[in-house]
Amino acid sequence: MEMESRGAEVVRTRRPWALIVAALLLVVLSVVLWAKWSESRAEVERLRAELKVVYTEAEAIRTQAALAQQRVTILEKQLGMLREKPAPADATKPLEKPRSKTSTKSSKSTRQITR
Repeated sequence: MEMESRGAEVVRTRRPWALIVAALLLVVLSVVLWAKWSESRAEVERLRAELKVVYTEAEAIRTQAALAQQRVTILEKQLGMLREKPAPADATKPLEKPRSKTSTKSSKSTRQITR
């Protein structure tokens, strides 16, 4: 009987340590992957918001450029119209002939008398 009791002790059931270690490793990997996934999800949301701001600014700049181009086109047309206009007849005549030195002296003396 002693032998039978010893045999029962020796034949004790073994725990599947490999399966336990594999399960714990799976839990650790799941936690790490979930943490990384949540970080990258937050980063994606931040980048989407930043991209939205960049697109809005780009559209505003594009609109400003289009308005500036329209202004340039209008100004070029106006400049072309001014160049095509014939000059007025008075503009081609000389303004005034310079006076001689004697006439300027007489005008100075006339001014002094009137004061």
